[in-house]
Amino acid sequence: MGLTKQSLTETFKKAKETEAPFVFVAIVAENTEEVIAVPAKSFEAKEQFYSKAYNDDLVHVMNSKVYIRGMAYGNAEELNNIV
Repeated sequence: MGLTKQSLTETFKKAKETEAPFVFVAIVAENTEEVIAVPAKSFEAKEQFYSKAYNDDLVHVMNSKVYIRGMAYGNAEELNNIV
């Protein structure tokens, strides 16, 4: 089973419950990869944004070449698990 919008929701939920400083979102955008570090103060806004901008399979609703390929939460060290 691949990543789903439910996975994204659960990642933000666990980050809030554990008071993690960051949620990391790995995105592939037309063959370019990036990891976005979302600070705790922006969890609510970014979760809402991703929920609207991506479908249930985490593919961007306006560009099928853009999708979320991974997520993690915690300290900066968690970047090693997503990069």
